[in-house]
Amino acid sequence: MILNKINILIMKHLKRICYSIFSFVICLLSFDNLKAQNTEKDSLKHKIEQFKLKPNFQKDTTYINMLYRYGKDFGYYNLDSLLLISNEAFKLSKAINYTKGESQSLIILGNYYSDNNKEKAMELYAQALTKAKKVNNIKLILRAKSSLAIGYTHKENFTEALKQYYKSIEIAKKNNENAWLSSLYISITVIYSIQKEYKDCIYFLKKSMEINKKTGNERMTAITLTNLTSTYLNDNNVEKADETIDEAIQILEKLQLDDWLTFAYELKGNIYLAKEDFKKALTWFQKSELKYGDIDIERYQIPLYNGIAKAHLGVKQYGKAEKSALKALALSKKFESLDQRDDILKTLYLIKKQTNKPTKALEYLEGLKNISDTINKNNNKKELQILKSKYAFDQEKERYLLENEKKIAQQKNYFYVAIIIIIAFFMIIIILKKNNKIKENLNKKLTHKTEELKKNETFLKNANDTKSKLFSIIAHDLKGPINSFKSIFELLELGKINTEEFMSLAPKLGENMNGISFTLNNLLTWGQTQVNGIVTNLENIDLNTIASQNKNLLSKTAEQKQITVTNDIPTSAFAIADRNQISIVIRNLVSNALKFTPKEGNITIGANELNDTWEIYIRDTGIGLSDEALTKIFNTNETFTTYGTNNEKGTGLGLLLCKEMVENNRGEIRVESSLNNGTSFYFTLPKW
Repeated sequence: MILNKINILIMKHLKRICYSIFSFVICLLSFDNLKAQNTEKDSLKHKIEQFKLKPNFQKDTTYINMLYRYGKDFGYYNLDSLLLISNEAFKLSKAINYTKGESQSLIILGNYYSDNNKEKAMELYAQALTKAKKVNNIKLILRAKSSLAIGYTHKENFTEALKQYYKSIEIAKKNNENAWLSSLYISITVIYSIQKEYKDCIYFLKKSMEINKKTGNERMTAITLTNLTSTYLNDNNVEKADETIDEAIQILEKLQLDDWLTFAYELKGNIYLAKEDFKKALTWFQKSELKYGDIDIERYQIPLYNGIAKAHLGVKQYGKAEKSALKALALSKKFESLDQRDDILKTLYLIKKQTNKPTKALEYLEGLKNISDTINKNNNKKELQILKSKYAFDQEKERYLLENEKKIAQQKNYFYVAIIIIIAFFMIIIILKKNNKIKENLNKKLTHKTEELKKNETFLKNANDTKSKLFSIIAHDLKGPINSFKSIFELLELGKINTEEFMSLAPKLGENMNGISFTLNNLLTWGQTQVNGIVTNLENIDLNTIASQNKNLLSKTAEQKQITVTNDIPTSAFAIADRNQISIVIRNLVSNALKFTPKEGNITIGANELNDTWEIYIRDTGIGLSDEALTKIFNTNETFTTYGTNNEKGTGLGLLLCKEMVENNRGEIRVESSLNNGTSFYFTLPKW
């Protein structure tokens, strides 16, 4: 029974609570995050005091602007201070004919009178608007018109308030003032909420949401979501309200906007009250109360404490319920808030009734009746004013429509002619587009075919170059040694040399065979890379072991020339590369070093550890390379070769093969050399 009574009480007065919340919204829209503002306030006050130390500071517009900013953002802390600041700013602005400063000063002076002399405030806002228009300062025009709209709302002249808001929206749109536009969309919903036009509220709030998401303004997005929640609660759409507030709370907690979180948590508590989940409602109300610890806005704690009382009542914690309700009652008396006191007295009546205290319950019920009569009278007046405002606004709308009817009728004929012309142009465009599409497709096919021909041409040219190079090498570098073998064997066969003489030539023949074998291996490997591309199998390789293997393979050549080959690669040197390719690279570079190093020379195979790579080097004490040779050895367009210290000749392919294989293993190769000072080849490989 008690749950049903509480639920009826909640739904009946939810709209009244949400109207109070809307007022809270307008307040917060002006104040921003209070914690951050305390620091900013002190900083600005310090700047103003420092500025006063300058000569003729009274004639400096920067000083006047600082006074305006201080009064606009922090004047609500101390109304006496606000009056002094606004009067000083106006006096100084007038003295130097600073019209913008005069407009600013009139606005903050209007803010001072907004609570105690509404007519005076409206007069000051109107003067501020005139001066803002004179200097065409859009932001000031919008602030003055917005202040006027709020003033008309307080006077319950909703038609004039709407006119100001609509005109402000038009100005903000025209001047791309998106921040103001979003704020105006939120503000205008207060009037529509009072008139219970919730569809209009949702329409404007969603427009605000579109702007906020477009500009990436998370703070305004959260503010708009909390207002949407309040509207959904007004419209008894509890599920939608619950969905919206969760999104708002997530953003507010991320941004740590404590002032807005008090409001959002309170809304969440009201949602759970409407669902009769009193324990969860209590949790959210208490979270809101905790946030209020740092925010000194007592007026807006009235519905919070009343909500806490209802939640305690729902779980039958009557003592706590009464304590919170009495807090709310004391605040409502302090701020003369009859609408909210009505709801609080009902809560206290239910508490006393449930705790079997009929005398006290009757006392609260009588107080409730007296206040309800006053509220009903006020509501009757307000509803009559709303009806008048609606009628006046509808008349204004109808007049505007009649004025535009003639213009619309005149424009219709032009419109029909324009439609015919547009259709004709549209038909021509379609025909031209169709022709262009056919032409475009043909051009695409032609371009594709041309690219294919170019690719085939390049492939054939490379193939021809490869073929020519192979034939050249076979003709010049392999034909000679092979013909020599043939001649020697023919002499042996004809008996022109005996076995003993043939055997004396065997070591030389062996050297030539090794040279031919090495050349053929390079030739076949290079040919395969040119025709099929290099297939790389990356793995963890031991660089020291690979160097030792190739040192052993070339040991006979080294012994014949009495050259010392040293492997200084650390045993910890492991790289990610293709084992066979790196073996070919080291073998070719060591072989080159052996060719160009005289007898009793030295060759060192080593490695330097860098950040992410190993730098392998093959350093010799040979004859070195000329500047011309250094520019040609890695040139892919020509084969460069020279004779070694014992007239050894190569194909010139070895270094090209080394370059391709090192780069294929994500490394780089380079050379350092000068004539008669030896040569050092360096190449890098990624570390394991």
